[in-house]
Amino acid sequence: MKLSEIPYKRITLEEIRAEMKKFISEFENANSAKEQMEIYKRYNDYSEDISTTFSLLNIRYTLNTADEFYSAEKDYLNEISPYVTQLAQEFNDKLLESKYIGELKTMLPELIFTKLEYSKKCFNDEILKELEIESKLETEYSQLTACALIDFEGQKLTLSQLGKYKQSPDRETRIKAFNAAGKWLECVADKIDDIYDKMVKVRTSMAKKLGFENYHEMSIYRMGRIGYGIDDIKTFRKQVKEDLVPIIQKLKREQAQELGIEKITIADDPIVFKHGNPTPIGTPEEIFANGKKMYHEMSAETGKFIDFMLEHELFDVLAKKGKANGGYCTNLPKYKMPFIFANFNGTSGDVDVLTHEAGHAFAAYKAFDLPWEDIQTPGMETAEIHSMSMEFFAEKWMDLFFGDMAEEYRYMHLSSSLSFIPYGTIVDYFQEIVYTNPDMTPAERTETFKKLTEEFCPNLNADGIAEYEKGKRWQFQLHIFEYPFYYIDYCLAQTMALEFYIMMNKDYKSAWETYLKLVSYAGTLPFPQLVEKCGMKSPLKQGTLKEVAQELEKILSK
Repeated sequence: MKLSEIPYKRITLEEIRAEMKKFISEFENANSAKEQMEIYKRYNDYSEDISTTFSLLNIRYTLNTADEFYSAEKDYLNEISPYVTQLAQEFNDKLLESKYIGELKTMLPELIFTKLEYSKKCFNDEILKELEIESKLETEYSQLTACALIDFEGQKLTLSQLGKYKQSPDRETRIKAFNAAGKWLECVADKIDDIYDKMVKVRTSMAKKLGFENYHEMSIYRMGRIGYGIDDIKTFRKQVKEDLVPIIQKLKREQAQELGIEKITIADDPIVFKHGNPTPIGTPEEIFANGKKMYHEMSAETGKFIDFMLEHELFDVLAKKGKANGGYCTNLPKYKMPFIFANFNGTSGDVDVLTHEAGHAFAAYKAFDLPWEDIQTPGMETAEIHSMSMEFFAEKWMDLFFGDMAEEYRYMHLSSSLSFIPYGTIVDYFQEIVYTNPDMTPAERTETFKKLTEEFCPNLNADGIAEYEKGKRWQFQLHIFEYPFYYIDYCLAQTMALEFYIMMNKDYKSAWETYLKLVSYAGTLPFPQLVEKCGMKSPLKQGTLKEVAQELEKILSK
């Protein structure tokens, strides 16, 4: 069955409530651990049905946020989601409180119980209204940015389509493109400030009601950071500032020299070569044909995977009016299908979809073999290792996509992967400051982001560019609004992916085997244990990032 052929039918809250109450009653009245396990299996299957329906709705909605039917369905989902969470938590509580808990822990992976305990800390009935408001605010932000049409040189472009011009070889064109985005932002900045202010307050209210000091503390549990916490992230951040930022600034000085300018600014940062960045060869159809060839040559597992994805049409990648911004991979567990969403814009990012998002999809494709939904999905930092590492494993085949520019792409990809980490750290640090000081004004938040940028990423100076120069760049970062505290996961994962890069430069086959091992264990172990199991070094440990950065500096200077 192709994705387009999968029927969508609303599951009402009343239907879900009736089924969940049955599961809860049966579980409570079971006379043995074996009986409870059978009920849990059926509950797991029903949970997959619900998550598949919700995921399908989200796919159809993000493909066209202006579609009236799916917009209305999305509104309904926003309304009922907190109550679905409530019902799931009620069942989970019964599992944790079972008089047969000792036996159940021998039948189910231990990590499932830890995840349920984390989930319990992040929910009670008192926050139902806050969860509903949070969902509505997230949708409001998504619709606002998805519907943006920006005037640029006689065209009306979405934010995704404008991205092509932000990477133009011509500096004036780049500056014009950034200014066009900035001028659009100028018109909606107050609205975005208002949305975010409400988000901060509603999330703070949730955290307080749940007994946390603030939402930052709550986020450790909401993001499922099992085995590490705030202090470990601060250790990582300290390494970024002390060990990585100086190396990146050296690379940025070399980049400025290559571009023939005095210093790198936000409009120059993405451009590595004076003649422009490498761009992919061919049409989207040709890119996908080369992607199929690449994955067949990479391994038997990836060959089967890409055939499955293409056969079932599990990609939607062309930018168009009304389509949500960004890219993602999501799952339809009932059909054992991953799905990849993106916005092609004629840049190297189009190829990254076939490496980054396909890395997520490959891991999901493999994880469907695991018996329980709770261990099919790993922590976000682990999930991003899958995607970011796949980008590097795919570099052997970049000649297919970039021809004579393949070597330039490899250099650009490596340097940009390294220089991303400080920016990702800013996004996380910014949120920590905001949520530990929830009464900050919008102006104070923007000034905070500006100061952090100067501290960690002076190469993102935006003097003279509308709104960007005020420090408003953060308003384009959808993760701050829709996925709070997600961004540090990218940074941890990028460090791990760079470890893989160093490994594959020494022994590609051994590195690939380690990657497959990581993918196979991913949802069954917390991040720190997974890293140890695979014989790799944790970025949360002092000294790891310094070692990685020094190794990469040698490679980049060759």
